This record gives sequence, structure tokens and C-alpha cells, in this order.
Amino acid sequence: MPDEKEKRMHRCFFMGHRPEKLDAGAEEVRAWLEKEIDRAIADGYTTFISGCAMGVDIWAGQIVLGKKADHPSLRLIAATPWPGFAARWTEEWKRQYDSLLKGADLVYTVSDHYHEGVFLQRNRWMADHSRRLIAYFSGAPGGTKDTVDYARAQGLEVVVSTTGPKPKKKHRSKADEPARPAYPENLLADIGFEAVFGQNSFVPLSPDRLAGLDHVISLLPGREQELLRLRYREMRTLQECGDRFGFSRERARQVLVKSVRKLRHPSRAAFIRDGYRKAELALMIKCAESIKKNLLAERRCRPMMTEEDAVKFAFQGMLGVGHLVPSESTALETLRAEMSGLEADPGEKLTERISPQWFRLNLRAAKARGLKEEDIAYMLCRSAAIKPLDFTRRNVYNFCVKLDGSERMKSAARCILDESRLPSHSDIYREAYRPAYRVLHTDFIKLRPGRHEDPEEEDGTDPESSQRENPDE
Repeated sequence: MPDEKEKRMHRCFFMGHRPEKLDAGAEEVRAWLEKEIDRAIADGYTTFISGCAMGVDIWAGQIVLGKKADHPSLRLIAATPWPGFAARWTEEWKRQYDSLLKGADLVYTVSDHYHEGVFLQRNRWMADHSRRLIAYFSGAPGGTKDTVDYARAQGLEVVVSTTGPKPKKKHRSKADEPARPAYPENLLADIGFEAVFGQNSFVPLSPDRLAGLDHVISLLPGREQELLRLRYREMRTLQECGDRFGFSRERARQVLVKSVRKLRHPSRAAFIRDGYRKAELALMIKCAESIKKNLLAERRCRPMMTEEDAVKFAFQGMLGVGHLVPSESTALETLRAEMSGLEADPGEKLTERISPQWFRLNLRAAKARGLKEEDIAYMLCRSAAIKPLDFTRRNVYNFCVKLDGSERMKSAARCILDESRLPSHSDIYREAYRPAYRVLHTDFIKLRPGRHEDPEEEDGTDPESSQRENPDE
């Protein structure tokens, strides 16, 4: 049996841009890839590794599978970043991705979940287990170039296309960048003084307004918080920001633009303009009014609803998921077990809003509409990580008692004051309505089969895109 070192001498992997970043047509790219794959086969390479991304990776894998008839000894390894990697691609690309995995001799999954460095981890794994790299790209900074540089540093044979997309313009150095004001004025200038203060000039922030700014930044994903810190507090260049996370200057700019756009939203800008305490109180009052309205509508729709069920509704509307989700894999395992026993029901409503922050996703309706369990588990974990408003269990109790001062309501609501307990549905409600749902953040309320709208996407060149893909491939 050959050892790993010997196997590596006969392995080759692929890297390249996604289709929208190529200025050559698909047929031209495929022709170049086929020529280089034929050359690799002639040089004794028998195992090829595809990173499974749209474009070059998938095309190269398809060419290798097509040559198996004439070269039975060829093997294809599909190195996919995480399960469900292609869940939100277009149907055509998902079909090609699934076909590639089905035809591969081995499918290697780099990580059991998405994380910020998963593409770098996949690229390094392919390079560390290969002897040659075939890359179709322009030479522009990004994930592909970083992998090409890494492969050369490791002594791999590197074959790079000469017909790829045009290289990007040279980036400015830190000395070339115009002087910027200090934090927080520089960040507020990009958010827009008009959006925050209602005037086209900077207003010094009081401690409470600074607390409001810190609060809205804390609502962003960890990577976006770190990028804002590097760019605005430490005054780093875009290239330096990108280098911290292993992606290009342009990708750093895209993520920062997206982050600033979120801070510009009126509900978040209010924390900066009015200060943390005033804005939070206003939101909490609005949230309580919304829960009351939705709860009354729920009682009309489900007359068998008891005080216990009303308490649970209020609890979820104020505190959200209400418990920590250990991990996406655990959430997915539990979800699969529950959904396997559910009968799909297209007649039921898919979503039911509880409050401005939270809604219930009906699992039977989700199953009927083709929502994937991986997507639901992903949304659940992201929702659990989002900080709810500053409601306490005592707030929930007072809300319920004020809504209905009966002894039965007081008795049902007392469980909330016990930190070790969570409210549950009554037996009457369970028997009448068979509740099967997950509480999700309203960022995910626009759902469609096989895809969900996620404001925190890890996408490519278009910050509004909903495809989570490597921006630098």
C-alpha cells in the first residue's frame, strides 16, 4: 500500500474564479481546463480534487468524471466546505453540485458547519494533499491568489491560465489614502450625519449615545464587529482589514459597506441619536404593544388557547428563543428527529409573527414547502445568537398579569419567575392544535423553498446577494 506521501505525488487540485468574475465564456474555460487535465493525466496524475465551488471547480470535476471511461484508474475527490454548502445556489448550480458529489469517488467535508475561515481551511487541505495545482484566475488579490501563493511556497507545481480575467487596479497604500477623522466621527460620517442626527454635521456623542453606538455594533456578527474596529478605531487600510481574515481588499470593503448599511437603519440609528436608554425603552414599549395585539389575534384564531399558552406566547415574544442552542449540528439532529414524525401540511400558515423581533416557523408547513432542515437549523442558531431586547422574566410576568389579572393567569405566569423553568403549552392546546414550530428572528421571515433571506450573508461581490459563497474564488 502506498503511503500518503506517495499518493500525494499523483494528486492534482483545482482553483479559480466564479463565473461572474470571468471575462471568458464557460466553453473557453472548460477547453483550457480539459487541455491541462489531459496534460496532467499524461504526466501520471490519477487523482483530482475539486473544491466544489461554482464555476472552475465544478467544471473541472465534470471533465474528470467524463474522462473516467477512457481512464478507469482516475479518481475524483470532492472537497466540500460544509454540509449544505450549495443550499442557496440556483437550482441549476445545485443540480450540477449534487451530480458532482454523486459521481465523486470520495466526498471530504472540511467542517460540519460554516465558519469564517472555512474556505481557507478547504483550500489549504487541498494544497496539503496534492502535488500540482491547476488554477484559472487573473492574478488579482483574493482567495485564489492566496492559495496559488501558498502552493508555490509549499513547492507544488502550479499551472496558471494566461487567458483569465483582467487583473484589477493596483490598490492604494496607507500613505495614499486621504486623512480621515478619528473615531467615532469617521464611522458616523460613513453612516451619514443626516441619517443619525438629521443634519449634515457631526454632533459630539454623550456617554449614553456612545453606549447606543456600542450597542448597535454589538448586534452585528463577530467578524463585522472586528472589521469595524480595525477600520474605524485602529484606522487600518482596507487591505490590512482583509489580510486579518484572509480575503481581498474588495471583500473587506463589501463587508464594511454592508455593516455600515445595517447601522444606518432607522431602528439602529435611533440608539445613536437618542441614546441607549431612551431608544431601548421605546423599542420595548413598541414590542409589548405588538405582542398584545398579536396575542389577541392568536386567541381569536385558536379559542382553545389557555393562560399557559398565552404566557408562553408572551415569553417568546419578549425573550426570543429562550434558551441556548448548543450547536448547529445538535439543532439539526433534534430537528430531523421531530420533522421525520410530522406530516406535511400545505394548508397551514408558514409563519406567525409574535413580536417585532420574533416569529414562529410552522414545521409542517415548512416541510410541505420544501424548506430544508439544514436551513432551518442554521436560522435557529443564528436567531439564538441575536441579543433580544432588555426584557426580564419579571417584565414578562407583569405583562401577563396586566393583560389578564385573573388568578389563573397569575398562577400560569408564576413559572416565569423561576429561572430554571421554561413555559410550556397546555395539554388542551397540544391536543387541539398539535404545535410544531421553531422561534426565529424576524430577519429570517422572508422564506422560500431551499433558500432564506439572511441579512448576515457571507456572500460574494453583491452585498445584497443571498448566496453564501467564497467571495474570492
